[in-house]
Amino acid sequence: MNCNPNFNLKGTVRPGILLGMPLAFPHPALAAEGIVLRRPVPSDVPWVVAACSDRELSRYIPGIPYPYSQSDARAFIEDAGRGWAGGSDAAFVIAHAAGGDGLGTIGLHLSADDVGLAAVGYWLRREARGHGAATIAVRLVSGWAFDELGIKRLNLITVPENLASQRVAERAGFTREGILRAWMPTRDGRRDSVMFSLLPGDKNRKPSDP
Repeated sequence: MNCNPNFNLKGTVRPGILLGMPLAFPHPALAAEGIVLRRPVPSDVPWVVAACSDRELSRYIPGIPYPYSQSDARAFIEDAGRGWAGGSDAAFVIAHAAGGDGLGTIGLHLSADDVGLAAVGYWLRREARGHGAATIAVRLVSGWAFDELGIKRLNLITVPENLASQRVAERAGFTREGILRAWMPTRDGRRDSVMFSLLPGDKNRKPSDP
């Protein structure tokens, strides 16, 4: 689980896409090692509500409300659709390729002010953690961002106490850059964050399809 700023669009041109225009969903779908990334759909509401009712998610990701309701889940799915349509965000459900409920979500947030910059954020439901799904999803989205969208730097931000998310970042090839003091605004005041980054040419970058 990690948290990242959500960027808005200003119609800037990026190699391969025009910001402010719809983002094309990757075809074929991003998939590796039994994990597939698909679009959020209305039928995801029940399991998203169950997953986000875990207090730990909102503790680590301030943007997730607690308690979490069906209207919150529907708003998330509607926002995901608007992000794809407007070219600002690419939200995916992390799922088993064989089907069934989602394991969590991952999103790519494109910067309005820097055409080479994006941020990746993700969370998993409690029972899906510890099996490598988040790492696979981060590698898949990172590869797509670099190879298809022309991204030159990916940010990944997490709270200092979220060691599990930091391990995901490291396994996916990201470099820990340091602590951003009072970086993240929350309902309880500003909090420190840990900044990770990944560049297309990083020697520690893992392949998107191991």
